[in-house]
Amino acid sequence: MESCAVNGKMVREMGGRCHLQMVVPKAKVPDVLQLYHSSSSGGHLGVKRTLLKIRERFYWVHCRDDVEDWCRKCTSCAAVKGPQIRSRGALKLYNVGAPWERIAIDVAGPFPETESDNKYFMVVMDYFTKWPEVFAIPNQEASIVADKLVHEIFCRFGVPLEIHSGQGRNFESQIFQETCRVIII
Repeated sequence: MESCAVNGKMVREMGGRCHLQMVVPKAKVPDVLQLYHSSSSGGHLGVKRTLLKIRERFYWVHCRDDVEDWCRKCTSCAAVKGPQIRSRGALKLYNVGAPWERIAIDVAGPFPETESDNKYFMVVMDYFTKWPEVFAIPNQEASIVADKLVHEIFCRFGVPLEIHSGQGRNFESQIFQETCRVIII
């Protein structure tokens, strides 16, 4: 591909035929980018297609870099695409060998109040069998959660080796202390 400038226009030979391009001064580059990318006729087509459309008619030094920079800074494109880097936590494989060896516990709510004055659900699930147990509770205080845990889970299935909770340390600590209190009584 050869090129030369003739009367302010760039002439490129592409595949044996001449292709005329307007040489754009640096001050007018944002106008061209606005027209071919951000306007209603531009369509926010991305770097490749915007570059192809611009190169059909225009030439300037570092055209690709300017188009890439313009598309990266376009707020409309950024809003549609979302974040470029998605951080993910490291996943671990956790094997359990027997039912009720490890259980998960969580409290969901508040939900609309029932006739029994319950607003929350306490969900307990066995990691091995995936067996869920769900209990309606009036609040998520440690005493209520511990009472349900001891009387509905431990009495029926036995005490697990591990309890996994998505709650904060303060909540876990209170539940553990209250559970010990209920078991001792």
